[in-house]
Amino acid sequence: MRVLLVCHPPLSAQLGAAQTALTLAEALRGRGHDALVWSPEPLPPGTRWWNLWLRQRRAAEAFAASHGPFEVIDTPAISATGELARCGALVVRSVQPELLYLADAIAGDLRHRLTPRSLLHALQGGPRAAAILAGWRRARFILCLGNRELAWMRRRFPGWRGKLGSYLSAPTPVERPALLAVRRQRPGGSDREGIRFLWIGRWAAHKGTRRLIHFFVARAAAFPADTLTIAGCGPAAARDVPETLLRSGQVRVVPSFQRAELPDLLAGHDAGLFTSSLEGWGLSLNEMLESGLPVFATDAGGVTDLRPFFPASLRPFPPPARAGLEPAPLEDLEANGYLEKFSWPQIALAYERQALAAVSRCSR
Repeated sequence: MRVLLVCHPPLSAQLGAAQTALTLAEALRGRGHDALVWSPEPLPPGTRWWNLWLRQRRAAEAFAASHGPFEVIDTPAISATGELARCGALVVRSVQPELLYLADAIAGDLRHRLTPRSLLHALQGGPRAAAILAGWRRARFILCLGNRELAWMRRRFPGWRGKLGSYLSAPTPVERPALLAVRRQRPGGSDREGIRFLWIGRWAAHKGTRRLIHFFVARAAAFPADTLTIAGCGPAAARDVPETLLRSGQVRVVPSFQRAELPDLLAGHDAGLFTSSLEGWGLSLNEMLESGLPVFATDAGGVTDLRPFFPASLRPFPPPARAGLEPAPLEDLEANGYLEKFSWPQIALAYERQALAAVSRCSR
């Protein structure tokens, strides 16, 4: 099949949504499909937060019309327009819970700073929510990211159950060997004083940034030998972390890092933290767990799908209020089926069996 995958962010492997689209397209090509990934970036001058989604839609329509037709157009829901549907059957693939993110962002704006901009943002929320719902309605098939989002969609929109499915996320085939090498080399125990915690992600409210800081302020007071690295967060984290923790070295902020630096970052820590209240998936979960880190995680994103494969390593957040880590043997990821299920060939096969098969049935 000829498949166009629309990706809103720039096509950089540093960005989660782009990395997923690029890796999925490569895996689909491995199954014999003609898969093309396209981004509307860079958008024209004059693009602002309030017209971004409208310009993304127009750019997708123009590209599909000039380069189509396509048998399938894989797009975020907000860009699944009637004009785009004329260029190919629409598969709406989630990269984040768009409606929940939108509601959370508006509530946060109105709760923390009632300004003309926050009110305008709230007013813009109505048309954007309507566009997301219309995109789901137009879609031949809706692919949710993980079983948590699938369960939510089934509850909220029971009339669409017949066109709902889910897919998983995983590190790229290029990066996985390095993560597993860190896992194999990880020592079984340590006589080092203190736990070196690691948190990776964009510094956004729904990632549980306030929860993270609240936790570690208390942790640092109770266990001064513990440290926390906040990585991939941009400059904002350093403004929110208490200055005393930064000065003491108990918290280290790494605003950005290259993908090639990830294995060393993972190897240099003892435990991961995942604090999201809302999450599309959280690829850092896979990366930390595959590298052999125990991860203390809130029940969000990919946790539901990953928990059966990491019964010892995936632990509830917050960590117990005691010094040190409770030792546990690392899971055998080959024997328990993780490496097969969370591989891009298998993810592409599931995509083919759900989304592409649904389009084929509708076309007959």
